[in-house]
Amino acid sequence: MRNRNEVGAIETVYDGYRFRSRLEARWAVFFKMARIRYIYEPECFRLPSGKLYLPDFYLPDVNMRTTEDKGGIYVEVKPSRPNFSEMDYLFELSQITGKSVLLIEGRPALWHCFCDAEGDGHYEYTCTHYKNWDVCMRFAKCYKCTRVRVQQAYIQEPCDYCLKTTGVKSPCNEGHPWLVYAVAVARSYRFDERK
Repeated sequence: MRNRNEVGAIETVYDGYRFRSRLEARWAVFFKMARIRYIYEPECFRLPSGKLYLPDFYLPDVNMRTTEDKGGIYVEVKPSRPNFSEMDYLFELSQITGKSVLLIEGRPALWHCFCDAEGDGHYEYTCTHYKNWDVCMRFAKCYKCTRVRVQQAYIQEPCDYCLKTTGVKSPCNEGHPWLVYAVAVARSYRFDERK
């Protein structure tokens, strides 16, 4: 039996894009079902190290936590944790764009599965101010305004947007029904002959 890291990437067509891997396509299903607007391979960047880098996704409406409102994040999807030089590229991307970069390991998973054996749904991100990684980050959706952000797992922070605009605290939760539904659809989606 092959290790999952030994299997080559399978190009997959979904939602008008030709994804380089089935894993990327699975995350696109998650984003679409969760009503998170995404752009696949938005643009290529020349990093300070000289490397050309093409991030997997740009999520223009998603921010990190409540304190950051920078107009979107970049997302890199990997089947497993990348090596340190690849992680340095993500930090460089964060530096030159001024945006956070979310590293996603494995397939979409429900919040309670973040420590499963295959690493599914394990997210991390880089800060733009200094080289630092936070682990166990999750997508969370506000129950009132339905905005999406990425926040620390198991911490239910109130929606800063709702608090600013209405003065009412509304919870952001990784267990939001849209996110739970999106995970279920993305994990079971059959790409076979669909266009």
